[in-house]
Amino acid sequence: MRRSRLSLLPLMGAIVLAFLILPGSARAQSVRVNWSKRAPFSRYKTFAWLPSRGSNHPFYREDIDNTTQSDLQAKGLREVPMSQNPDLLVTYHLMVQHTVDQETYGFDNGGWGGWGWGWGGLGDGYDNMPKTKVQQTMGILTVDMIDAHNKKIVWRGQASESNIAKGNKGEEKQVSQSLHKMLQHFPPK
Repeated sequence: MRRSRLSLLPLMGAIVLAFLILPGSARAQSVRVNWSKRAPFSRYKTFAWLPSRGSNHPFYREDIDNTTQSDLQAKGLREVPMSQNPDLLVTYHLMVQHTVDQETYGFDNGGWGGWGWGWGGLGDGYDNMPKTKVQQTMGILTVDMIDAHNKKIVWRGQASESNIAKGNKGEEKQVSQSLHKMLQHFPPK
């Protein structure tokens, strides 16, 4: 049984439309967490910020501090100065990298079958389709929680965003969303 190309166009259109309608952060953001299974999470009551090494994009520092502090306080932890011997030390690392992607769009004049299978048959495929270069900024935010007494990392959250929003409000929102998603998994259950 052979399907015509025309019967597949509504399906392909629906797939393309669904992909375009999805918000960028739903497609591009990835959040992972990991923790020590031997850490006494129920005993952690206080935390303090441990300064990060390197510049770590000080522009984001206030957003990261405020979001992390409010999320941890909502979970019963209290921020204290280092002089009060906190249970946890919290630090973050942020890496930003600029990339250039090449996007191909449109439909070519190929079809099913011919000398091969898939779109375009033999020699008549994606090379004939329009292409454009898209500059993107990729970011990876890592938050570490360290047991202040034995100096070992007990919890790590990492969020990667393949296309950071342009403008202050978009960036702040992505940073906050990443932190909220990470800290949903703290303390581990």
